[in-house]
Formats: sequence, C-alpha cells, structure tokens
Amino acid sequence: QLLPALPAAWPKGSVSGLKARGGFTVSCIWENGKVLNYSVMSAKPRKVWVSVNGQNKQIMSKKM
Repeated sequence: QLLPALPAAWPKGSVSGLKARGGFTVSCIWENGKVLNYSVMSAKPRKVWVSVNGQNKQIMSKKM
C-alpha cells in the first residue's frame, strides 16, 4: 500500500529508494494526499500487487 499513513502536514512531496518486503524498492510522488506517479523495482522483474489511491492492481516490477 502506497502512502498508508501520510500526515496532513505533508500535502505534497516525494520519496525514492524505500525498501519494501520481498526485495522491492519503491519511489513515489504525491500531491493533496494522492499518488501522482510511482515505480516499483526489483532485482528481477516480477508481478506484485500494489494499492494506489484506494485501488488494488497487479503490476510488473521494473528491473533495478
């Protein structure tokens, strides 16, 4: 889940290089509490479920 507990004090921003369970690296940009852009990377491309802005979807991670 991207930005599960974003503080109201951070209405706009970005993060990069966050490590996630399963060997994934996540980056995202948000504004007004909504994700505008994101990427999920791993050593080998593989399917992963993400929850973005309340929607669950399966994507293929990008190779690091």
